[in-house]
Amino acid sequence: MNEYERLLKGFLPSAAKMMKLPQPHKHPAILLADIDGDQVEELIGAYTLHGESYLLILKELNNQWQPLTHIRGSGYGITDLVAVPITNSKANTLIVGWQVGSIWSDLHLYQWTNKGLVRLPPTNMAYSKMEVEDMPSVIGSDGKYEIALWVHDTGEAYKVNVYRFGDKGLVRAKDVYTYYYKKVAAYYQELLKTSDFPFYWTYLSDAQKKAGDLKQALTSIEKALSFPSPYPSKEKLEKSRKWIINSLRNGNPNNQVVVDRKTGDVTGDGFIDSIYLTAEKTEDSPFWQNITLVIQNGKTNLFDRFPLKENAGYHPTLFLGDLTGNHVDDILIVIDSGGSGGMIYAYVYSFLQGNMHQVFDADVYNERHTYTVDYEDQYKVNVTSSSPDKKYVLDLQYKGMEYLSEIYNEDGTLKAPIEGWVDPIGGLYPIDYARDGTYELTALQQIAGRYHADGLGYVENVLKWNGHEFVSDRQSVSIFGEDRTST
Repeated sequence: MNEYERLLKGFLPSAAKMMKLPQPHKHPAILLADIDGDQVEELIGAYTLHGESYLLILKELNNQWQPLTHIRGSGYGITDLVAVPITNSKANTLIVGWQVGSIWSDLHLYQWTNKGLVRLPPTNMAYSKMEVEDMPSVIGSDGKYEIALWVHDTGEAYKVNVYRFGDKGLVRAKDVYTYYYKKVAAYYQELLKTSDFPFYWTYLSDAQKKAGDLKQALTSIEKALSFPSPYPSKEKLEKSRKWIINSLRNGNPNNQVVVDRKTGDVTGDGFIDSIYLTAEKTEDSPFWQNITLVIQNGKTNLFDRFPLKENAGYHPTLFLGDLTGNHVDDILIVIDSGGSGGMIYAYVYSFLQGNMHQVFDADVYNERHTYTVDYEDQYKVNVTSSSPDKKYVLDLQYKGMEYLSEIYNEDGTLKAPIEGWVDPIGGLYPIDYARDGTYELTALQQIAGRYHADGLGYVENVLKWNGHEFVSDRQSVSIFGEDRTST
């Protein structure tokens, strides 16, 4: 019995028994790790008492070990006990696999909060084997660990999924598939050296497909189809084969690449950070999907990923500059939606109070800034803005008599009521008007008349940071000029 096991037993009832972890060989389920974020390791042990499973966490205070918390688990044994950062790169999450069957474990995630140790979602996820690793994507590792769960199927074959922790729990970490599924493919290749079964070829093909090796995936699935009884069925394999062939013709749809990159100090610590936009390319099209903001901290070299609300579109770009007046670079992202109205998706991220926050969303701006466009008698159009509360009168006489005669009587009265509209933001441009090092954002919105191509001008809002949000510092309306022809 080692020192830590003896220490833990001193806090347990006499009938309690320490659990054993099975891998790499049977040993006490004991872990030393910093759970509460104070940079000092706690002592964690798993035990059973009267048929129930528990975790005991001890904390050393003034050279004395004291119970920090008890956790009731599930199952009758334990297969995994590890502490790594998965919710953020600076705090460990306690990962426990409670054994509920001969080859099944129940995944539990625990995080220290101001309310103590709480269980994170999901609340019901079974697996057979688990690997935990800070897996690199196309731009490297981010300091947060991903979890690969292997779920037994048949023989020694497993369905494998890779997860990371998102806003609502575990989500698929597709950006690390290329890295991890190469390991999965190697597992099946080794199995096939001694066990030539159709289900291993099927799973090998799936792993190669997810790793981006489509040519090898096609070879493997054709091998799986060559067996008298393909697994799981000939129909499903043919469907997968067709998908691989189409993907080979059209390019790999899971190919995450860097579409824009800038460097600058966006955290204000004096170190130059690298900022990326990554996305998946659609073959033979300028359309991008799964666009993600990725920041590599220049001081720690760790990565943080920020999925965008609207993450598909055209020509995604980055701009770095001080938009909030704190002498630190902020991040402006603009994506063309590709719609007929020329609308854009736009976001601003700023490092405030020690964390990166989204401080501007074009969709939210569009919802808050509304307009009415009403045609009036005598060739006039009233454009009314709700925020700020302003009214503009446009004179349509420059449009010419052919245009005016369609909608006005000879005496200048309207033939019928007409309402136009103002488009959502179609352009967002950082401009340092005062040349003081702080940029304002100029938002342009087209004014449309009877139909979208009937452009009447633009609403222009110059947005300025007020310490809490971007507000309209000044607003104006511009109109199109009349062409002057020489006579």
